[in-house]
Amino acid sequence: MKIIFSIIIFSILTSCSNLSKSIVEEGTFEISNGIFADKKWKEDLSFQRYSWYQELTLQFDLMVTKIPAQSSFNFWFSQEELTALSSCRDARIILAYSLDTKIIPYSSLYIQLDKSGYSRIELPEFKRQLMQHPDSSMNSLRLYHVLGFCKKTENTNQLLINFPGYLEKKLK
Repeated sequence: MKIIFSIIIFSILTSCSNLSKSIVEEGTFEISNGIFADKKWKEDLSFQRYSWYQELTLQFDLMVTKIPAQSSFNFWFSQEELTALSSCRDARIILAYSLDTKIIPYSSLYIQLDKSGYSRIELPEFKRQLMQHPDSSMNSLRLYHVLGFCKKTENTNQLLINFPGYLEKKLK
């Protein structure tokens, strides 16, 4: 009986120790449908999502998408934003959230993107349109930085993101 009790106690203690781990989860996030002026469309804007957790607390969240040229979501960009993005070999829209910028600062992400050959593009009109979408308030997207990133050169380097205390993550 003491052996069984010892095994149960040991199992409980070791399962609790797993909560102290830093993990990176991967998934998807979608914005459904859209409206712009007199246009309304039924299409999903899909993001690849990467979430960095410390125990059960979300520390950093990153959502990345490439908007195809034929997508109706391109109506959300201003003409200047579309021109800037069209000059890129690889253009990505990134939504980034940090719980505490002293632990994982946005600059850490931006430096890694810069080292991979990406430059930052401000997207105020796209951000304004995104924030007016019903999915935005439902998913607290106002807490996110919304930016475009552009790579103008052909570069086969993988886009890797690595924050201290976490495993490296390859972005798709």
